[in-house]
Amino acid sequence: MHDKPNAPAVASPLEPGEYVTEKGWGRLKLIRQGDNLLFSLNSMTGEAGCTLSGHVSDGSGIAKQDSIPLVCVVSFSRRSQGVEISAKTTTECSHFCGYNGGFEGIYFRTTSGCSQTGIEQTRKTFKQLYSSKDYKSALAKLAPILTNCLTTLEWEEEGGIRNDIAMAQYKNGLYHECLQTLGQYAEDAARDDDSIVDDWTPALAERYLSIVKTARTNIALCTDNEEK
Repeated sequence: MHDKPNAPAVASPLEPGEYVTEKGWGRLKLIRQGDNLLFSLNSMTGEAGCTLSGHVSDGSGIAKQDSIPLVCVVSFSRRSQGVEISAKTTTECSHFCGYNGGFEGIYFRTTSGCSQTGIEQTRKTFKQLYSSKDYKSALAKLAPILTNCLTTLEWEEEGGIRNDIAMAQYKNGLYHECLQTLGQYAEDAARDDDSIVDDWTPALAERYLSIVKTARTNIALCTDNEEK
């Protein structure tokens, strides 16, 4: 649905851990509990999400919910970069998703520091360092997230991280680098707010606009100082 399965399947057992899709719209956790392998899967495509959880048996995930009188069966196929997930019972699985929601695709094994918990902890430490005006250490703490985890960052999370890094770069006098960090928002930042949200669905428009508004302020700060 979202990723083309162009990598060969790997004939080896599923490994417990956290897996994330490209651009972070889907997240899979595999947890070993005694002899059982449990899974939880959450995805958000556009405005619709999917939530599945259950146990894994012979490479298939069996998802149930008390509120849904159906069983969703998904296939987990090991691939060199992670796990490919597809629905075996498409109709039944659709009841575990919102309208037009989906979860099929390749989920990459998270690299060091790029798990959900790892990113949250890094951002928390960054804010503490920034608040204490240790801008150099704050930048050194957060910048690697953008370098190492960009492939699997969700768009809203990426926006928040880019703005945080840009402000730390500004505080360190790295004005050119600040503008590079926010480069992908520069075009929208130059537009008026109404024309920006025209490109987004109502449910997502305000969230994206919040990122652009912050970027607009940061771009202005870094531009003014770079030109001095």
